[in-house]
Amino acid sequence: MLKDFKHKTLMLGINMVCITGFLLTLMNTQSNQSCSGIVKDRTLLTLTKRTINKSYDIRPAYTRKIIIKTSYPIVISQPYKINNEDICRRVPKITCIVMVHTSLNHFERRRNMREMFYSTYYSPNIIRVVFLLGLTTNSTLQTMIEYESLVHQDIVQGYFMDTYHNLTNKGVMGLKWITDHCRNAEFVAKIDDDVFMNFHRIFGELKFIKDRRKYLVCNRLDANSNFIQRGINDQWYVHRDDFKGFTFYPFTSCSGLAVFISIDLVPLLYKAALISPFFWVDDFYLFGILPAKIPGVIHYGINKHVSLNHRRTFNCFSKYKDKCELFVGLTDPDNNRKIKIWD
Repeated sequence: MLKDFKHKTLMLGINMVCITGFLLTLMNTQSNQSCSGIVKDRTLLTLTKRTINKSYDIRPAYTRKIIIKTSYPIVISQPYKINNEDICRRVPKITCIVMVHTSLNHFERRRNMREMFYSTYYSPNIIRVVFLLGLTTNSTLQTMIEYESLVHQDIVQGYFMDTYHNLTNKGVMGLKWITDHCRNAEFVAKIDDDVFMNFHRIFGELKFIKDRRKYLVCNRLDANSNFIQRGINDQWYVHRDDFKGFTFYPFTSCSGLAVFISIDLVPLLYKAALISPFFWVDDFYLFGILPAKIPGVIHYGINKHVSLNHRRTFNCFSKYKDKCELFVGLTDPDNNRKIKIWD
């Protein structure tokens, strides 16, 4: 019996040793796994930090410096300050609608032009005129403009300042206005308010424009012939970032003192302005950049019939009257030479 007791005690001790060893082995295994997990976590964290740090060090190979934000003619999205929308609706058919780029204080010039354009001298042809203006900060001058509009009902004023560098806005406003309010004209003339027009010859020799499509008749300037002025004091100064690398304007265009436009082309030019970034030199923008976006536009030159010298204009009309070869000519309106020519 004593022998059996000793045997059972020995077996119990052996079992305890085995259990203790198993437990120690299990603990060591978990400990190793835990340590391995910690090492893996630390390694992953280290790699992540290195990746993040490297991502901060990444730089683009080239960064373009944006100097000027692209802008478009402001009149596209603006209403009119003054809008005489019935200018062309008072008659069923108009031979020519004349849109005049004029300055706010040129009251006398506008009065003289009304006398010429509304004369019965050109009957049965009918002329209507719309004077295009911008804004002024002078409240007295603005009141005078509003009164003039009330009396004559031929002024359209836009929400942009009436300045030299806003002539493009003025021109696009004219295209927009004719597109919306004067599609019953047979053709369009764009002029400045210091220009004399010999409509006697225009209606006789340029009447073909009524039947043409996508036609501009003007003092034509061929592509790559008109020098881009880069001097800071030049009248038509163009910044070096505009048409960079060009010495001459790359598109055929017109000198803008007088341009005749086939009526179908006006809405196409206005539509082109919607996608053409603003460029302040209005002659090239209106009659160079915009037509270049329209397939099939013709620039028909009448250069020998256009005078850019007011003395030549005055001498020709004084001597030859309505037989003068000029269709249009620059005048010296402040010396009343335009009135003398008309008389």
